[in-house]
Amino acid sequence: MARDREKTHEKFGLETPDYKLLSKIDKNDLLISRKLIRKVRGKEELEKAIKSKNFYVLTGIMPSYEKIHFGTYGVIALVKFFQKVSKLTMVCIADVESYLTRNISLQKAKEISYNEHIPAYLSLGLDENKTVFYFQSENSSLVKIAIDAANNITLSNFREVYGDISPQRIYSSTYQIADILFPQLIKPMYAIVPVGLDQDPHLRLTRDYVRKTKEFKFIPPSSLYIETIPSLSGKEKMSKSEPESAIFLPEDRNALKTKIKNAFSGGGATIEEHKKRGANLEVDVCYKILRFIDKNPKFEEIAEKYRKGEILSGEFKEYAFSVLSEFMEEFEEKFKIFKDKVERREINLIRSAEELASYL
Repeated sequence: MARDREKTHEKFGLETPDYKLLSKIDKNDLLISRKLIRKVRGKEELEKAIKSKNFYVLTGIMPSYEKIHFGTYGVIALVKFFQKVSKLTMVCIADVESYLTRNISLQKAKEISYNEHIPAYLSLGLDENKTVFYFQSENSSLVKIAIDAANNITLSNFREVYGDISPQRIYSSTYQIADILFPQLIKPMYAIVPVGLDQDPHLRLTRDYVRKTKEFKFIPPSSLYIETIPSLSGKEKMSKSEPESAIFLPEDRNALKTKIKNAFSGGGATIEEHKKRGANLEVDVCYKILRFIDKNPKFEEIAEKYRKGEILSGEFKEYAFSVLSEFMEEFEEKFKIFKDKVERREINLIRSAEELASYL
């Protein structure tokens, strides 16, 4: 199955990341030392971006649920990684897309973003001084790119990428293309977009548009795909649609303890079996989560003992809960601070490419 997945990735142009190149940014970052970046699209542009340091890194917020969940952390961690050397970090608040695809009103999306999402993104480590936010509905510069994209991409292109397509999907897709490229309205720059693999169709479509447009001189974006943080039930991706299997930020400690206790385990069905065969770390949810956040130098040693069956599943889950509790405590302290700052609008918020120019 893994080999079939690799063939699929290769078929659609995804490549293995160059960790030697990425290590030049920070070889000690957990994403690098634990090889949590799965694939890259636009490897050539990525190399040029890192060497030139003339690039922006971009991610987005989908304001369709009150709280973000821990599955979001991987992408934000990758944004933080590139923020160490990028010229600019952009965070798009996709309120137009949220309205078209989730039926969330623009006003409701704005409330959710200010009250929860923007403070949460900053609390997870984005540098408030280097990060610029904007709402799709308020960014006047997106329209000119979206119009040109709609004029250059055929209906068959949309169907090839997305399958069955609706007017809402087409409209929001042109805005997503504009989100990725609009900083280049100021000047040509390399773009790095950290996302999950499920978001790759947007990047394929964007790169295809860049090759077609005669209106703009855009540099094709490169995208990196982070290891997916799984659902606590063991499904590939954590989702807010299954709240009992997701860790929310912030999360009540009692709820967190129960969720971790019930998380899908790679341990043996019985103590005897576990001691004999050990744990399967490939499917163990707590292990996969801890790889992103546990900075304990003995983490790999602990995980190896668990794999060998020297540590029981319940003991490993207790360890995971202690690490996540510490993570949550730090998050909550920062969240209070940033929520106050966001309420006072002490953040970098722009409404056009012209306003963005002052940050470059």
